[in-house]
Order: sequence, then structure tokens, then C-alpha cells
Amino acid sequence: VNTFLPQPRQRVSYWSIGIAVLLPLVYSHNIEAQTGPEIGAVIVEGTQQISTDRILSLMLTKSGGIFKKNRLNPATLRGDRDAIQNFYINSGFWQVRVRPFQEIREDGIVEIRIVIDEGPRYSVKEVNIVGSNYIDEEQIRRSLLTRAGQPFFRLFVATDRRTIQNLANQRSLLDAQVDAENIFDETQNTVTVNFFIAEGEPVRVGEVEIRGLRKTLPFAVRRELAISPGDMYDSAKLIRSQTQLFQTGLFRSVRLEPVRSESDSTTRNLLVSVIELPSWEVSFGGGYASVEHLRGSIEVTQRNWLGRGITLGTNGQASRLLWQVAAGITQPWLFQTRNSGTIRGFFERQVRVGSHESREIGMSLTLGRGLLRTFRSQTTYTIKKITIDDISASLSQILQSGTVADSLRSRREGSLTQVVIYDTRDDILNPTKGFYSLIQASISSRYLGSSTANQNSLFSIKGTLRKYIPIPSFPDFATSVSLGYVRALNNGLVPVDRRLFLGGDKSVRGFDIDEIGSPKGGNMAFSSQNEIRVRLRYIDLAGFIDMGNIGDSVASFGLSDIRFGFGGGIRVMSPIGLIRTDIGFHRNKAGEDKSLYARTFFYFGLGQAF
Repeated sequence: VNTFLPQPRQRVSYWSIGIAVLLPLVYSHNIEAQTGPEIGAVIVEGTQQISTDRILSLMLTKSGGIFKKNRLNPATLRGDRDAIQNFYINSGFWQVRVRPFQEIREDGIVEIRIVIDEGPRYSVKEVNIVGSNYIDEEQIRRSLLTRAGQPFFRLFVATDRRTIQNLANQRSLLDAQVDAENIFDETQNTVTVNFFIAEGEPVRVGEVEIRGLRKTLPFAVRRELAISPGDMYDSAKLIRSQTQLFQTGLFRSVRLEPVRSESDSTTRNLLVSVIELPSWEVSFGGGYASVEHLRGSIEVTQRNWLGRGITLGTNGQASRLLWQVAAGITQPWLFQTRNSGTIRGFFERQVRVGSHESREIGMSLTLGRGLLRTFRSQTTYTIKKITIDDISASLSQILQSGTVADSLRSRREGSLTQVVIYDTRDDILNPTKGFYSLIQASISSRYLGSSTANQNSLFSIKGTLRKYIPIPSFPDFATSVSLGYVRALNNGLVPVDRRLFLGGDKSVRGFDIDEIGSPKGGNMAFSSQNEIRVRLRYIDLAGFIDMGNIGDSVASFGLSDIRFGFGGGIRVMSPIGLIRTDIGFHRNKAGEDKSLYARTFFYFGLGQAF
């Protein structure tokens, strides 16, 4: 039993993209350059049990439209005839006849007629299963697509044969062979289907052999295996083992297969063959926004320190408004369990335009758990020192009024954060389908290390939902909705650096960074990003409508207060990934008189906006 998972998609160069695009164009040009007549119509006659639309969908020969003229290619028409006939035979019409005719009109345009004599449709008389001892016959019958009294499909029989083989693999019957026999009765137009199973004996796992390791220690492979010596072979456990080995990020290729044992036919060693990935990785990113100007990021990672799968990493990003540096170490198997542990130190300096500047320095401890391939959870304890500087004049007046906790200019904050993520996206940077959701709850208190004098106890929660919907023959649609809430406990006030802000390419495009709402921020925030994405040959076009608002309570939210940003952009696939450019603007609210130029913002970066 060999189990495989799809390998990561490789980057494609401009040359290969160009060749892939130009060759079909040249080929189609040569075909159209032939002297075949123009096709005016394709007509299907004689269908009774199969719809005409289904037959037309099988054909490459099609009538043209207003902008495109299709010409007759005899070889293509012969291929269409064979495709239709094979479709009927696979659907139980064993006596079908398919005949194409050509009629040339006076104007030189050809009309194609496909005449079909379906004949009788064969049905399944009975299904017999011979040779099942270890596999329950009733379980086999429940799994079959081929059933007595139903139309006969040859492809169903082939699928059922593979299904029985998979059931045998699940029962550790590695030597099992499954054959199928179809007996036709032309007098009653029925088929008797027989499945013959030679099961053999169940096989157990012998020793585990590992090949291909250069840097990684063998125990780092063995701990990821869901199957152990002495266990019965189980294809589901083999697939899970392969998945877990891939998820370590250490291997380019993983293959698991049983090896026949010379001494005992019911015991076979398990061979694990791997190809390692480079352990060092350097990645970088960049972008531009009208207010933030140039921004860049870099990350350096060692994913296999000491051959134990331990990750060492450091990263940093910088722009006019944000400076951030962090370094950490991750142990994937904390205390010999499937929980990962991370220690991280960080420094961050952030400028809130028109509000304040904050600096944070601290460390965090994270416990992570991958519950399923698409579902993960992590708990983080953070202790940090926060300093607030450069408070704007407008915010100083608000602080003096007592509606916001004063800067707490030098305070310590200890917090506990729980994050749950569900992610089925097909790509992180350029998703086209799937779903993403995040729920994050955090509490900070003096019992967790916060400054006692400030009584700084806070609770915050954030939720994000994203959905990516591919629509055939229409632009794709992507939407994201985020909600945030922060509350001071013990009747305290929320510090200005913990309040919520909106505006910019990461929340509501078409606005300056943190422009929406009061310069003091809010206790509640709502935002939504919505895009249509039109995929063209060389580039993608996007149009968006973003919206959002902040407030201090639910009562402060009104539909009339929601701000909207509009715009569009271009996405281009490059050797370093998807490059995105967006331009957005917003309308003046009541009392504003900004020019269109002052309300227009430009964004540039790698990957989709969300």
C-alpha cells in the first residue's frame, strides 16, 4: 500500500508561463487556418434518456458566436463521436450507434447533425460478492454504487472494485486482489455483476525503517507516526502519519510502504522514505501605502535545530508608522506531547497618526495544539512594559476630560490570550476558495502581572470570518467581517493604546490609517472588506467596497455612521508571489470638505488584502 499526498506547488517562471500561453494560441491558429467550413449549428437528434445539453457538453465541435467563428475539424468531430459513444456505453447503452452528418448550406456554412440511436438501457439484475471472509459482506454492499434494479454504469463497477480494495486495505489485507465480471443478458437487457475477492491473511507492522535522513534525527520521524510495530496495517493511519510528517515542515517528500518480510508473510516492515527540505529559510516582503509610505519585512528561520525539529526564528518589519523586532524558539513536542511551546521576545514602536505613539517591550509564552489539519488552538501568556508618548493636542483634551484612562505612560501589563482558528483556504497569500475564522479572547489583570497601582484589568475579544467563493464564468467573490470589543474591568477606564482603531489597507481601504472615528479610538469596532476578483489571462482585476465604524457601545453604532471606502486594483503573479496594487477613496461625511485627492489613497503589497 503506497500513500501519497500532493506536493507543494512549484513557482512558475515567466518563460514557462509565456510558453504555456502561446502554444495553445499558435496551435488554435493553425487549426483555424485550415480550409474547414464555418460551423453554423450543431444539432443532436434521437436522444430520449440522455439530455441534449449533456451530449453537447461532451463535444469540442461547437457553433460559433458573434465574436468567434468556429470551423469544422474532421478529426475533432470523429473524437466527439467516440466520446459520445463511450459515454453511452459507460451508462449502460451497449447497443448505441452515433452517426455525425454534415450539411453545407448555400452560404458555405456547415450544419452538424449528431444522430443517436440509443437502443435499450441495461439495468443491474443482481450483484454477487464471492470470497469475503475478513470483510463483512453487508459493509461491502452498503459501500457499493452498483445496485440491483439500477441502471448499469461500467464506471460504477470500476469504482466499486477500488472501494472493495480500500476496505481490504483497512482490514490489513495487503495481498487482497479484487476482480469484477459483468455478464450480459441481451434477452432481458440486464447485467449480472460479480465481484471476486482473494483476501489473503491480515498483515502486521514489523520494524520501521527510515531512509533519506541527513540532518534530522530518526526519533523526530518516529514520533510523528500514527502506527507502531505490532499494529495491524491500516491505510488511514498511514495517511495520517504521512500528513503529520509533512506538517512538520521538514520534508519535501514523504513515502510510506510495507516491505515484504522473508521470514513471515503476515509481518512486513514499514519503510519510510523522505527527502528533507533546507533547514534555513529567509523570506521578505514589502509594500507601500499613501500615509505609511514604504514598508518592509524580513524573517530568518532555522526549522531543524540540532536535528530535533526545533525552530529558531527572528523577524522584523519597519515603516514610517511601525517598527517591530521579535525572536523566538519553538519546541514542536513539548514534554513529549503533541503540544508545541514557543518562547518569544519582542519590541514594537507604533505611531497612531493624530493620536499618540506607543512602545512595547516584553516576552510571551505560547502553548499550541493542532487539533485537526484545519483546526488549531493556542494559549499565550504575555508580560510587557508599555510607554505612551507624543500625545496629540486633541487627544490630550479628551484625556483631561476623564473619558479615557490617562496615558499610564509607564505601566506593566500581564495578559492571557486564547486563540482558536479554523482554516480551509487553498492558499494563504492568494486564496481562491475556502473559509477562515478566528476567535481571540484576552484578559489582563494584576493577578497576571499587570501594574498593581494602575488597577489595569481589561477584557477584549475579537472575531474574524472570511469566505472565498469561486463562481464559474463570473468574477470570484471574497468577503471578510471583523468585530472587536474591549472593556475595562473593576469600573476602570480603557488605556488609549488598547482602544480600537480603523482605517487603512488592513481594515477599511479608502481611508487614512486609523482615520475612522475619534482620535481616542473606541471600545467596539466593526469592519468588512468585500471584493470581486476578475481573472484575466495575465493579470487579475479587483473591485472592492470596504466599510466600518468604531464606537464606545452598541448604542453608539448606527447604520448612518458606517463609513464606506470604494476602489479597485490590479493583481499580478510574479516569481516572488502575488503583487497587489489598490487605489481607494471615500466620500466626505457631514461637515467635511476634503478634495478628492485628499480622500484618495494608494496601497501596494504582496498577497491579497485578506
